[in-house]
Order: sequence, then structure tokens, then C-alpha cells
Amino acid sequence: MTPLAWALVALAVVAAAVDWYAVAAGRVALERFAKPAVLILLIAAALASAQAAPETLPWLLAALLGSLAGDVLLLPGGRFTGGLVAFLLAQLAYLVAFAQLPGGTVGLVLGVVLAVLLIAAVGRVIIRGAAKTGFGLPVAVYLAAICGMAISATRAELPLAAIGAWLFVTSDATLGWDRFAAPAAKTQRQAVMRRLAVITTYHAAQVLLVLALAG
Repeated sequence: MTPLAWALVALAVVAAAVDWYAVAAGRVALERFAKPAVLILLIAAALASAQAAPETLPWLLAALLGSLAGDVLLLPGGRFTGGLVAFLLAQLAYLVAFAQLPGGTVGLVLGVVLAVLLIAAVGRVIIRGAAKTGFGLPVAVYLAAICGMAISATRAELPLAAIGAWLFVTSDATLGWDRFAAPAAKTQRQAVMRRLAVITTYHAAQVLLVLALAG
């Protein structure tokens, strides 16, 4: 990556830390600024990178733009359905990006095994809970998409890609569990900790995916 790209990634990390503070402190106005800023800076970093492959860069940008739209839609008081669709498109874009890269059988098998274990352990519970609220099918489709993305990233046998992809899965599985499977938070602190678990893993995932595809 170019020095400018590295600087933009560093700024994205700073913006992420500001967003975590905003979530922890209940500073909604600050969160509305900091959360989109992370993705905007990562998009700029991808554009500034001189090492992003021509065949993957458009898909990386599409994934980041979809994620940015999802972030805005899922801000407090936002639209869950719209956010789900935006992130579904982002996962499909990431999947295609990683599919452009060479990979190996070991990575593919490992990715499939991890996906099956995830679905068996928590995915089916989330889908069953989502079905009670009318979101069963959309959540199942999204789960399939994000698992496909993670399998594609693991197949590429790039450590940053695999770690980033499964952190993304962890973030969204945590969000899904909190929304559709877990009992309601008993205290404000518990609710905040749940949100922090989602957002910290999400931001770490996005940074690692950008480094894997544009670094």
C-alpha cells in the first residue's frame, strides 16, 4: 500500500475507536458521524492503494460501499431490513472478490467445516428465532451469503482475509444472536457491551479485509 493508503487506514482505526467510545458513552450524535467515517476512510484507502488487483478492486469497493450503506441504515433508529439488504450485497461482493484469487483445497475444506459448525451451533437457533418475527428467510439467506464469503476468503489462504472474514461472521452472528435468540438485556451496561462486541469485531474485520485485498 502507498503511504497515503496506510495513513487513511490509520485514520479509519482512529475513527473506529471514536465510534466505540460513542457507543459506550451513549453519544448518538457522535456515533452518527464516526461510524460512517470508518468506511469512508477505508474506501479512500482502497482507492489510494497501488497494490489492489484490478480484478478485485471493483468488488472490494462495492463491498465497502454496501457496508457503508448498511452502517447508515443500522444507526440507532434505523431500518433493519434495509441494512440487511445492504450488507447482503456487501457479502456477495466480498465473495466475488475473493473468488478472483487463487486458492487451495485445504483452505476450502477448512472454510466449509467452520461454516457447518457455525450453522449447527448458532445459525439454526438464530434462524429459528428470526422466523418468529417474520425474518426467518431473509436471515437464512444472509447467513448463507456471509458463510459463503468466509469460505471464499479462507479458500484464498491469505491469513488476513480469513481472519477478517470470520471476524465479520462473528460480528453478525453476535448481532443475530442478540436480536433473535438471546434474552433481552437486563441492564443498560449489558446492552452496551453487546453492541460493543458487535462493532469492535466488525471494524476489525473491515480493516483486515481491506488490507488483504488492497494491501
